[in-house]
Amino acid sequence: MFRGWFELAVSLVVIWMMAYVVLPWGRTLPYIQPVMQVAVDSNVDMSAYWYSQCEITAAAYMHVRNTLRNR
Repeated sequence: MFRGWFELAVSLVVIWMMAYVVLPWGRTLPYIQPVMQVAVDSNVDMSAYWYSQCEITAAAYMHVRNTLRNR
């Protein structure tokens, strides 16, 4: 019984670490940082960026790609 609770606690800690440690650190990587900066500067809704086969995602992708090319 305690093993299940322990595994749940470990899983929650791992999820927390991904959200507050690993992913914020990943935003500083050389290939990701310019995209994140353009998204912040352009006020892009990043939640729409993750949906595939979506018109909003395609438009966001085109805007980010064109902005990066023009820099």
